[in-house]
Amino acid sequence: MGLVNTDAIVLRTYNLAEADRIAVCLTRSAGLVRAVAKGARRMKSRFGASLEPFTLIRLAFYERENRELVSISNTEILKSHFDLAAQLEVSEILAYMGELVGDFAPPHEANEKLFRMVSACIEALEAAPGSARLVLRYFEVWLLRLAGLFPDVRWCAECGVKLGESDPACLDVEVNPHCQRCSRGPATRLLPETQQSIVATQHLAPVEFASTFKGLSEPADAQLAELTHRLIVRALERRPRTFVAATR
Repeated sequence: MGLVNTDAIVLRTYNLAEADRIAVCLTRSAGLVRAVAKGARRMKSRFGASLEPFTLIRLAFYERENRELVSISNTEILKSHFDLAAQLEVSEILAYMGELVGDFAPPHEANEKLFRMVSACIEALEAAPGSARLVLRYFEVWLLRLAGLFPDVRWCAECGVKLGESDPACLDVEVNPHCQRCSRGPATRLLPETQQSIVATQHLAPVEFASTFKGLSEPADAQLAELTHRLIVRALERRPRTFVAATR
């Protein structure tokens, strides 16, 4: 049995037995873990509010070989985001983000880029709750990109020509980008705004992305949302449980 100390983001919790709780956490050094917090539901629990969803904590846990569940030894709040839970749209988006991270992140596989991306998106939601939907689009694009499932819309997948306003990306049924010359059969032509916003996610932090594209048109936002949701549903082979509430 080994003791692990790492930063972690609490994604969600659920009850176990009469007094315990299981916390699903994205950790910096151990990836996604499901951890048992003994006595967490008691009135005088030593965990306090540290297991509230989307709290950034310092987590200490014991893990055993070939055991999926780990046992929490100690938690320390590094940063709380309790105020976000009071905002309905933001709280729904956080629940949706938490579900997707749980679905996409392999258990016990560290992913520093994913941890930093999720942390930055939570910070962006706190800094600009009015731009929550843009932060969500950024999150979806990056989650898919880190999983190797998001197309690079800067280049034609067939001839390699650079795509832009003069030659917009045309996505085929497999969501591969093509120039107009190489595009054949049914295809979705990306709006210039949509393509610009997708490319911008590669070099902007989420809070900067939300500020830069706060004037994103409804057609471009709808097209970007349709693209990310299509890829998410295809990857999971189902709609996320919180899909409708968070993305309407």
